[in-house]
Amino acid sequence: MWRRSYRLAGPILGLSAVCLLITAVPLELWPTPRPGDSYVFNPPAFSAIWVQRTLRPGLIISANALLLVGLSTVLRRDSASMSRLQRAFAFGALFGTGGCVLGTLLFTTAGTNDIGREITAFLIWALAIPFVILGLVGWGIGYLRADSTRLGAALTVPPVLAVAYIGLSMAGVDFSPVGRLLLIIPTSGMALVVGYDLWTDNTVSEER
Repeated sequence: MWRRSYRLAGPILGLSAVCLLITAVPLELWPTPRPGDSYVFNPPAFSAIWVQRTLRPGLIISANALLLVGLSTVLRRDSASMSRLQRAFAFGALFGTGGCVLGTLLFTTAGTNDIGREITAFLIWALAIPFVILGLVGWGIGYLRADSTRLGAALTVPPVLAVAYIGLSMAGVDFSPVGRLLLIIPTSGMALVVGYDLWTDNTVSEER
């Protein structure tokens, strides 16, 4: 029964990856009207403005929520074989991911002049993102030390790339117009690899 529940989380993470990849499609590829055009109060579905206002926020929330479910399943599956430190990093990553979901939800539902909710969302992100980065890196290193290279690399590489991207951006390096892809594609890859591991149910305890 438990093995079946682990496998079901695999497609959930695959769906998370798909949601993230859709958000990476440039707005220029969606039909008009586009951001920057004359203001449109009720943009048609699948227009660039509609995608920016409605589709992308919904997909980002869904992707993070599905990623939270999938990573929680990995922790439940492998918890018994983890060290206390690795388990602490895993809980930190899950806490940060949950914070990102909450922050995105608050920001996307804020009204036009709801500055308080927007500031709260930014504060939550500022708290959650370090938990995500440090938690995933520590969690992944634990798998690498246990010779579980696939899971270890999948969890470690995306946050390392994210830190490198943020650092280089702050240093003045211009990544436009592919900057979003440098964050989204590695995260999508993480979701796919971890989802595959859950689908095949190759547990660390079995590998040991």
